[in-house]
Amino acid sequence: MPTRPVRIPALLAALLVAAPALRAQEAPAVVTKITADLGYVAVTGNTEVTTFNIGEKLNQSRGRWTFDQGVALVYSQQRDSVITNWFKANVRGDYRIDKILAAFTGVIYDRNTFAGIERRFEEQLGLTARLVGTARDTVRVEGGGSFTQQVGTDGIQQNFPSARGAMSWRHGFTASAYFTQQLEYIPNLKETEDWRVNTESALVAPLSAKIGLKLAYVIRYDNLPQPGFRSTDRLFTSGIQITF
Repeated sequence: MPTRPVRIPALLAALLVAAPALRAQEAPAVVTKITADLGYVAVTGNTEVTTFNIGEKLNQSRGRWTFDQGVALVYSQQRDSVITNWFKANVRGDYRIDKILAAFTGVIYDRNTFAGIERRFEEQLGLTARLVGTARDTVRVEGGGSFTQQVGTDGIQQNFPSARGAMSWRHGFTASAYFTQQLEYIPNLKETEDWRVNTESALVAPLSAKIGLKLAYVIRYDNLPQPGFRSTDRLFTSGIQITF
């Protein structure tokens, strides 16, 4: 019985042509967004006060993974005396389980010497759920735990586990004008009276396609503050936000 010849060269050529297309379909798209916040106030005359705030956020999505990195600084000086010096940096990775749930882990570092905190590290692990996801509104809740290592300005070091619950809401007025509200509750699992609440309200209004005006109000409450310090810090910042 005659047999049909196998055209191996033609088959290999077809595979070589199709391979890049298959790899392109398999590789997840990478979407990166960077925002920078800048604010500055200088007062001279009867008093001399200089205040500036700087913030940077990087968000990158690739397939089921989302990576976030951020830095924030608020610094204020009156004549030769520093009156505000708050710094925060964080990195975080989220893995999407399905359309609603995701698992996350991250590390946060902050310093607030005027609240008695020389340095503080928090390693976090938990789950996040998207409760609302519409064209204008997104609501997420988070639950999990963290391990905290902090050193006060008095040199005393404390290490303890904490629980963590959080909520975030983003409402879009237009494609580039929006309001965000964040709430975070962190109780110390070793000391019931030691718990913290952090909130941030922010409003962004566009000035152009890449530049917007940002107003933010932050409250940081510590139910068991460092000895000699108050329980509440409030920060109001205003400036421009640049999106890349």
